[in-house]
Amino acid sequence: MNSLKMFSKLIDAFRISPFLRLSLTFVVSLVAALIIASLLSSCEKAILTDEAETTEITDKSTGELYVTCSFLQAQSEITRASSVPLNECATRVQYVIMNGESIVHNSEQINGGGSSFGTLSVNLEPGTYRLMIFAHNEHNGNPISVGTDGSIQGFNNRATDSFSYSTEVVITKNKRKAVSCKLTRCVAFLSFTSTDEIPSDVAKFKLTLMGVSSKFDLRNEIGADATTYATAMVNISNWKSNAGMMSNVESYVFLPAIETTINAKFEFYNNANELVLTRNIDNIQMRINSKTTVTGAFFQSDGMDATITVDNDWGEEIVINDLNN
Repeated sequence: MNSLKMFSKLIDAFRISPFLRLSLTFVVSLVAALIIASLLSSCEKAILTDEAETTEITDKSTGELYVTCSFLQAQSEITRASSVPLNECATRVQYVIMNGESIVHNSEQINGGGSSFGTLSVNLEPGTYRLMIFAHNEHNGNPISVGTDGSIQGFNNRATDSFSYSTEVVITKNKRKAVSCKLTRCVAFLSFTSTDEIPSDVAKFKLTLMGVSSKFDLRNEIGADATTYATAMVNISNWKSNAGMMSNVESYVFLPAIETTINAKFEFYNNANELVLTRNIDNIQMRINSKTTVTGAFFQSDGMDATITVDNDWGEEIVINDLNN
């Protein structure tokens, strides 16, 4: 009974006192505001993390670019392409990032068997960048030199089995941009084998290739020029088979187009460095990510035809008969 009297008196006090009514209204409004703010805060966090390629990071002024690389082996149209870990096909990888015409990042990784090979993490100011990756198999060379135009020079004007990737990325403040890069082979392969024996007076040779590229454009993933590449004088005994024939004179090359033709010239010398024989082979069909094999009678005075086989990694072989002079 006493409790009912006290409750009744409390109600009468609220009715009589404007101050108590105002205080109660303020407390109720404050509690409601706190609840609404908490709900809005929860919604904001959900929006920040609901992104397919970016996630929140702690540094508030920059964004992180996180790169993982693998080799995409393109096969025939009737089979699917397969992805191969980069450390199974390359010994070195170069990362180049450009902002407009300026290089803002240039680094190299060497394959040491660890899991970090083929991955990169770098913080960048917000903006649009060009990410360019070049993986190769030069074992003894120094890091490759990258030109201000985003091109690279072959090692001693030659290439190794190489793979590339180029894409545009947008970096946002306080976000991680994850890019999974599928590199593709960016060189062509050329091999020469004779079907006749090496003459006894031939001891050395030079090989000149006309129409290949000495530089590679990382931005556009193609050879940057069409030029002439000549080897130094080499001993032919290093390429002499047990049957006495010249075997597997090979070279990886950059090309100025996806598919093109080049010319080759062999100059054969004796031990006194006197020219014995010149052999020209014209219109050799080449294709990036393909192997071209040239076989024929290199040492016949009448210049017999050579058979040129283009081994296309995607499908069938293409066999071409090429007349030589």
